Amino acid sequence: MKIAISAHIDIARPVMSINLDDKKLSGLIDNFAGVFVSYQTSRKTKVPVYFTNYEELDYDGAQAVAKAIDKDTLVIVVDTILQKDVKNKKASIANAYGIGYEWPALKKKFKNKIHFIDGLFEETEDETWIYGNKNKLKTFYFGVPIPGNYYHSTQLEIGLETIDEVTQILAEVIEWFIQNSKYKGK
Repeated sequence: MKIAISAHIDIARPVMSINLDDKKLSGLIDNFAGVFVSYQTSRKTKVPVYFTNYEELDYDGAQAVAKAIDKDTLVIVVDTILQKDVKNKKASIANAYGIGYEWPALKKKFKNKIHFIDGLFEETEDETWIYGNKNKLKTFYFGVPIPGNYYHSTQLEIGLETIDEVTQILAEVIEWFIQNSKYKGK
């Protein structure tokens, strides 16, 4: 079994740019906080990352990736989640498809860092539905917490320290899968 990361890169109009300085990412950070975490995690773990397009429409990018990758791949979908939904944890995991025996052990190992949402959170509103439901791949949603009450606000900010911290947690999750199951990094 292989592991891959998927993060969508589309941006809602009418936003023309997002700002990155030495301390934070600001503007419409939904999607791009997940893109930054995905890129850094891929570099750390050597797990491939697919940057998909059209999540805001019909998930065409995720559908194309699902058809192209090995059917024995665990796909970790990285996106944002509102801070209020992670219950004071550093990240979240939700929308798990096909993660059976690993789920209780994963929850036990990362209970202090990750808020686990049992069942389906936003059931048909992210790529896990494409990978897990439509294409029967093992998958789960890894949420990067962002402030505010509205995903598509153009007034949001996330600190680069937070992005780095969440990257480290995702790398640890991937390493856990590699160490504790039949998954390989590539």
